[in-house]
Amino acid sequence: MPMQPECDVAVIGGGLVGVAIACGLRLAGVNTVLLDEGDAAIRASRGNFGLVWVQGKGDLLAPYTPWAREAGRVWPELARWLKEFTGLDVGLEQPGGVFLCMTEDDLAARAAQMARVAEQSAEPYEYEMVDSRRLRELVPQVGPKVAGASYSAYDGQANPIRLFRALHRAFVQLGGRYAPNAGVTAIERRSSAYRLKTADGEWTANRIVLASGLGNVGLGEQLGISIPVKPMRGQIMVTERLPQLFPLVMEQIRQTDDGTLLIGTSWEDVGFDLSTSYGTTRRIARNALDFVPMLRSVSVVRSWAALRILTPDASPIYDEIAPGAFLVTCHSGVSLAGNHVFATARWIADGRIPQNMRAFSRARFEPNHQERVA
Repeated sequence: MPMQPECDVAVIGGGLVGVAIACGLRLAGVNTVLLDEGDAAIRASRGNFGLVWVQGKGDLLAPYTPWAREAGRVWPELARWLKEFTGLDVGLEQPGGVFLCMTEDDLAARAAQMARVAEQSAEPYEYEMVDSRRLRELVPQVGPKVAGASYSAYDGQANPIRLFRALHRAFVQLGGRYAPNAGVTAIERRSSAYRLKTADGEWTANRIVLASGLGNVGLGEQLGISIPVKPMRGQIMVTERLPQLFPLVMEQIRQTDDGTLLIGTSWEDVGFDLSTSYGTTRRIARNALDFVPMLRSVSVVRSWAALRILTPDASPIYDEIAPGAFLVTCHSGVSLAGNHVFATARWIADGRIPQNMRAFSRARFEPNHQERVA
C-alpha cells in the first residue's frame, strides 16, 4: 500500500461526531486528516432525528446535565459560523420543547426524572411539568388522551443532513484533508506515532481520534481497550409535507423545515439489525395518532431504522485511552455538535482536558471505580 503523508491528528470516522471534531481541530490550526469509511458505514448521522435536546439529560450521570446545557447555549454560535463560512443554513430553531406523556403514570415518572436532574444541577434548571389542559395551550394539536408533558425552553431542532454537509464543507474549506472510502482496518503504534492501515493506503499520525461510533469497539480492541458501547435501534416514519403545525418541538414528533413530520420513537436492543419491523411501526403510528389525532388523514411516505451508539449510562465518553489516542463517543451528535467543535477539539489540540469533561472518562465503567476514586 502507498504511504500517505504524515499528519498531526487523524480523526477516524466521518460522521457528525468525527467531522465536528475535525472542524474544531482545523480552527485551532492543527494539521488534520479525516478518515471516513464511506457509505458502507453504519451511520447514526443518516438516521438522526435532528433534535437539539437538553431537558432530562444527566439523570444517570450528573455532569451530563451542565454539558448538555452548554451545548444548547453554543449552538447559535455554531449555526451562525457555519452560515457565514459555508453559506449553508442548518435550520436551527430553539423555541422550547415538550416530552409527551400518554398516561398519568408516565407523567409521574417523567416528573421524578426531571426533578432528579434539576436537583443535581449546580445552576438553576428551568422546566415545567404541565397537565393536559396546559399542554394543549402550548401545542393545540395535541390530543385529549395525553396526560401531560415536561416542558423546557432549552430545547430545539436543526436539519441534521445540512449540518453534516456544512461541517464537511467547513472542514475542507479550512484546509483539512478528507479521505473517503478510507475505513481504518489496523492501528499500529510506531514509536511516538500511529500507523493506520486503510482500504485506500496507509497514514501516519502523531495522534488519533476514535470517533467512528459503533466501529470504535473494534478499533479499541486493537489498542487493548474495551469500549462499552452497544447499538440500540430506533425506527422513524416520515409523512408527506404539511404546513408548519407546531409552535414547539416535541420529542416524539418533529416537523422539519421542509414540512415533513418525523415520527418516533423506539428503543430496540436487536444488535446490528437495521431492518424496520411491522410491530414497531404499528406501535409508533398508533402512539402518534393518540398524541396528535389530526395525523389520521396524513400519509406516511417512507420509514427507516438507524442505530444509536449507547453507553451504559447513556452519556458520552471522552478519554485519552492510550498516549495520543483519544476516544469520543456519544449518541447525541446533533445536540452536542457545538461542544465538539469548540471544546472537545480544543482538548485534543492542546492535550489538557477541561474540568467539565473529566467525568466522562471510560474509567467510570470499571469495577469499583467510585471506591478507587474515593
